[in-house]
Amino acid sequence: MSSKLTLFAVCCLLFSCSFDKKDELKIDFSSDRTVILFTGVDEVSLFRAKEQKDSLSQELVSVFETDENSGIEKQVQGKIETKGDTLIFVPQHPFVKGHRYEVNTILNSSFGKTEDLLKADMGKTVKRQEKVLLR
Repeated sequence: MSSKLTLFAVCCLLFSCSFDKKDELKIDFSSDRTVILFTGVDEVSLFRAKEQKDSLSQELVSVFETDENSGIEKQVQGKIETKGDTLIFVPQHPFVKGHRYEVNTILNSSFGKTEDLLKADMGKTVKRQEKVLLR
């Protein structure tokens, strides 16, 4: 009887972890394409963003600009602002039309998902999220 209770408790624990619905992080330009918006940010990432100073904010969000013609990639400098549950990346210089922007972030990131844990396939580093935006 105790083994059935133990099995039931373990199953409940696994299902409660796997059906936990988190908002998915969305990365996109604002409607006027002057800033990059991060919506669906979890509470821990919001707290980290509010506590980070300028030099450490590069760990949370990195933006790289690539010119379609030359193919040269350079990092875009900017600052991160918070407005409610949205993070806003404001570049020092405006985004240029025709350029490609690769956004790398550790917001809402983890070492793995529940299925990775069950498969014993956990990573040793945080899995960064990436998105390419075209201006």
